[in-house]
Amino acid sequence: MSTSFRNETDWTGVALAMAVWAAHFMIVWAAASIFPGEPAARWIAGAFTLISFAALGALWRWRRVAGLHTVPGLGIALAAAGVAYDALPALIG
Repeated sequence: MSTSFRNETDWTGVALAMAVWAAHFMIVWAAASIFPGEPAARWIAGAFTLISFAALGALWRWRRVAGLHTVPGLGIALAAAGVAYDALPALIG
C-alpha cells in the first residue's frame, strides 16, 4: 500500500468560477437596489454579465478544462448558468 496520496481534481478552478458568480450577483443586486427601475441598473447588469461570461471563458482556457465531464468544467458551467439566471430579472425588467 502506498503512503502517498495525490488528488488531481482542480478545485481552484471551481472556487474561482463560484467567486465570479458571487461577484456578479452582488454587483447586479447592488445596482438594482441603488437604481430601482432605472435604465442604469439594466446597463450595469448587462455590462457585468458580459464581463462575467468573459471571465468564465478565460478561466476555462486558463485552467485548460478538458470538458464538462470534469469537476472544473461542471463548476464553470454551473457558474455560467447562475450568471445567466442572475441577469434575467435585471434585463427583463
